[in-house]
Amino acid sequence: MVHVVQSKEDFEQQLSNAGDKLIVIDFCANWCGPCKLIAPKLEELAAQYAERAVVLKVNVDDNEDITTEYNISSMPTFVFIKSGELLEVFVGGNPDKLCKSMEKHVGDADEPDEQPLAQQVSASSGSAGSGNTMCDDDELDEDDGDLTDDVPMDLPHPTINDERVLEN
Repeated sequence: MVHVVQSKEDFEQQLSNAGDKLIVIDFCANWCGPCKLIAPKLEELAAQYAERAVVLKVNVDDNEDITTEYNISSMPTFVFIKSGELLEVFVGGNPDKLCKSMEKHVGDADEPDEQPLAQQVSASSGSAGSGNTMCDDDELDEDDGDLTDDVPMDLPHPTINDERVLEN
């Protein structure tokens, strides 16, 4: 189940209650198209990994203090934390990347990551190779209904701090 964060206090309580589980934070907005498109996959993954992961949804408009604390400037942004350690951050509505990142960090829950965070964030997503899961490539065919496949990812888009947005 995805927990929708209501306040800074609620957020802190959820982090505390997570214990040794993987924490996945989805920074999103109600008006964000890619956020809406990836939400069903996030729900699916939250249910699949419910025993080993806590999934939090932070609305950037309702929780500006948390958004600022994590330096969020684009949505959706996914933050992966385990035992207080930042494991990975990635931006974008890529369900395959989300799936493989969750699988990777839940699967490596007891093993420290040897690759520096900067390399993890900039590296392209590789195959998780863990067998028959929701993330297998054969389940992600050419026409999987994901509208983000048709969106060019190299187009400039406004962010929270973009001057074009602030001027209007």
